[in-house]
Amino acid sequence: MTKICACLMIAALLFCCLFAACTPKNDVNEVLKDTLKIEILKIGKADCSIITDGKISIVIDCGEEDDSAEISAAMDALGISSIDYLIITHYDKDHVGGAPALLKKYKVSKLFEPDYTPVDTTAYAYTSYRNALTEAKANGKCESAEAVSDSVDLTVSDIKLNIAGTFGKDYAKNQDNNDSLVVSLEHLGNSFLFAGDIEKQRIADMLSQGRVQPCDFLKVPHHGVYNSKLEDFFSNVNMKYAVVTCSDKNPAEQKTLDLLTAKGCRTFLTSNGTVHIRSTQSGIVITQ
Repeated sequence: MTKICACLMIAALLFCCLFAACTPKNDVNEVLKDTLKIEILKIGKADCSIITDGKISIVIDCGEEDDSAEISAAMDALGISSIDYLIITHYDKDHVGGAPALLKKYKVSKLFEPDYTPVDTTAYAYTSYRNALTEAKANGKCESAEAVSDSVDLTVSDIKLNIAGTFGKDYAKNQDNNDSLVVSLEHLGNSFLFAGDIEKQRIADMLSQGRVQPCDFLKVPHHGVYNSKLEDFFSNVNMKYAVVTCSDKNPAEQKTLDLLTAKGCRTFLTSNGTVHIRSTQSGIVITQ
């Protein structure tokens, strides 16, 4: 009888071990399959966000010209060999500067750019970008490009994407920044907002037009430069997490950081390193 009991106990233990070993592995595989990865790079006071779920790849902004090698290395590390959607929020050198190198190295299925002419059409970053885009379209590296004035909605894989322009508004003051494309992304119930470099006037217009919706994550506009509409903007977004793209040399303004603290959201500064975001059905996890 004792031997029988011992055998039963051993069998039960073996079953439990087998169950414990198998179930978590399946759960992990399921989570990994549905994970959206977002990398917001540490490249100084410049913007580049790389987004992929393993099937679709999205790049929002390309930093400065000198950042292109680092951006390519980050994309290679994520296993990205082509870009499905390349989004240029505006034509400042810290957002478009690295685009020529990416257009040369990667095939781009669709490029989105803002529908405005910059203040300085002779600026090196802008002319280099325009020449690179013309060449990429001619040689088939960029299949199509669209200037967004109103908005574009896309649904691919588990990702819903909205790219919003100015809806025809002409900004005379701080034109390049206020003409930024604003990108909203949803994935498995998690929501993200990438606000380019929008400033006070554009924020005020978006608020009055009801174009600011709550979301879980915010890429803070304009590298954390303060303006008097940010408090209302943050209140409407009501984010849990925020990232400011800044550097030790060009830090975010303290008044902006104080507002983020007052809102109770977790704030990450790219001056402290690249921000790694993972979105799953269970929510959002951010590490740095």
